[in-house]
Amino acid sequence: MAFITGTRADREAELLDAFESVNAQIASLQAERARLLAERFDILLEEDPFGTPHHEIAVRSLTAELAAASRLSTGTVTGMLHRAHTLTREFPEVWRALRDGAITSRHADAILQGASALSTRSGAELAEYQGRALEIAVSESPGRTLTMVKAIAASIAPTTVAERYRQALSSRQARTYPLDDGISQLVLSGPEYLIQAAYDRATETATQIIAQRPTIGPAENDDRTLDQIRADVMLELLLASELGSATGAPAEAIRATIQVTIAATTLAGDDDKMAHLDGFGPMLPEHVRPLAARAPQWTRLFLDPAGMLTITDTYTPSASMKRYLRARDQRCRFPGCQRTARRCQIDHNHDHAKGGATELCNLCCFCVNHHTLKHPDLPDRHRWSVTQLPNGVIAWTSPMGCTYIDEPPPRVMFT
Repeated sequence: MAFITGTRADREAELLDAFESVNAQIASLQAERARLLAERFDILLEEDPFGTPHHEIAVRSLTAELAAASRLSTGTVTGMLHRAHTLTREFPEVWRALRDGAITSRHADAILQGASALSTRSGAELAEYQGRALEIAVSESPGRTLTMVKAIAASIAPTTVAERYRQALSSRQARTYPLDDGISQLVLSGPEYLIQAAYDRATETATQIIAQRPTIGPAENDDRTLDQIRADVMLELLLASELGSATGAPAEAIRATIQVTIAATTLAGDDDKMAHLDGFGPMLPEHVRPLAARAPQWTRLFLDPAGMLTITDTYTPSASMKRYLRARDQRCRFPGCQRTARRCQIDHNHDHAKGGATELCNLCCFCVNHHTLKHPDLPDRHRWSVTQLPNGVIAWTSPMGCTYIDEPPPRVMFT
């Protein structure tokens, strides 16, 4: 390999460009693999279409051959085969974006997963969904993409999405799985807003326990991690709570630990549009109305036609400014980060110590990991800088001088 001369900064820039180029090549190769698998599946369907007597055994035989050739499990190959056929035949625009390196395979998976609500798969529905989903995927992380494409699907097929959500409630369950060395795993599935609220409650309790450590004597030293304490808290709550409290209405235990958006007309019962659980996706209106009835405080949001938050009805005092920022940002404003705003710190984009004002156009939400990237104590070669542009757009500048833009997420797309 030839020796490459130049400054350290030049070499770092070359490596970043090469990294992006390789990612695009990988995406292109994954698109080509999908095309090959889809073509092979088409050959199978010519002789053994869906619903014919030998279709299942034909698929089983094909996946066994592909698994043996690739040294993968048949289950993995079966998933790849069906995903490839769906991607190339039903989502050609998404496949072309993957082929061109504009998105990754994880973005493509998120778009396909979000489209599960589009049961009719009409040409117009799919065309609109693909176009709107790709606008997001080319600039967001796969996690953010999934959250937002779920909302897109809900706006295109609201009745279908609501039906699917109501049907899914019947699948809630609790199961245990034995692991190694005397550890078992408890898997609990249920309505997303309740699961998130329960997790949030355990996290709050665990955080409080950690915060109290300096006051605990040496004999009671507690060196558990946050994850360990959270697990202990959840088990203690399950085992120590009185059974009489399990009334079948667990939402009554939620005390303002989740952020939900719902249209005023839906809240009043004038319509049945889906609501939105910030950072996760659509939420049934019948789940939101009881929460709203018990909420100690509401924040009214004013949105522009694109669904972007413009202002709240109270934001001058410090506490109200925080409510505004958390409502606007919804999650950490570093590109791709999914940490919810409630778990973030409020940052002065232009440092307060250097004259940065405590005003909304200079404040936003960052998680601890990304907040520390701009800490003034960091050496210049590691420190990032942040600028807030109009309309809450955040521009991050890396130590190499590259700029990465993060747009504030639209709140509601269920029109």
